[in-house]
Amino acid sequence: MDPLDPALQSTAVSGVKPLLTLAIFAGVGSFFLGALVTAIRRGMKEDGWFKFRKEEKEQD
Repeated sequence: MDPLDPALQSTAVSGVKPLLTLAIFAGVGSFFLGALVTAIRRGMKEDGWFKFRKEEKEQD
């Protein structure tokens, strides 16, 4: 099956460019996802969710 638009045939559908683009966006996305998870975990500890502060006080 040939694509209806010849521009799609040379750029988006075939070749290495889609894989390279996917790899770049996956790398950037994983960086931001890691930053979000780190910020949430740090905020949970600072606000005392799930009794993190009680455990620290009991150990001291």
